Amino acid sequence: MESFRIDGASDRDYTIRVDEALDVTPELVRTLIEIDLQTFAESTYSPYTAAAFLKSGRVYLLCADDLTIGTCVCMRAWDRAREAMILSMGIRPGWRGRGLGQVFVTGVLDKLRARGLRSCVLLVGEDNRRAVKVYEDVGFQVVEQREVDAEHNEVLLLMRIQLRPDDAEVIELKA
Repeated sequence: MESFRIDGASDRDYTIRVDEALDVTPELVRTLIEIDLQTFAESTYSPYTAAAFLKSGRVYLLCADDLTIGTCVCMRAWDRAREAMILSMGIRPGWRGRGLGQVFVTGVLDKLRARGLRSCVLLVGEDNRRAVKVYEDVGFQVVEQREVDAEHNEVLLLMRIQLRPDDAEVIELKA
């Protein structure tokens, strides 16, 4: 946890922390959908898919005191047993552009590492320079480019970060 002052927003410091969502609640489903809609041009989640990720994936929350200001949804990779994939990450407007993205991603990676995962991947639009910079700043590297929409010239970058050496002893933590 660290103390964080939001310039111009108030004269107070916020305690920033990364928590793991441990249950499926209507409030968490709404929060996940709300932050997603504030972040992406198209909706990622329905109430069903949000609840499914809360139940069977890993959802991390960026909190400023008792307010959830960000969400990060992760799932396990099928082709690499000790790899997680960040499916989506978003921070509420008004809290962006203040270095919280790096704080959030670093906190999520620490939690994935503690669960015994060896690497983490994500897909990000090549033209989303702000997001690419956040991920590069915490150590992700581009390992592949994939054109997903030739008509609109949309290219996704597959980025990966090594969380621990492949030969490191792993102790799986139970939730």
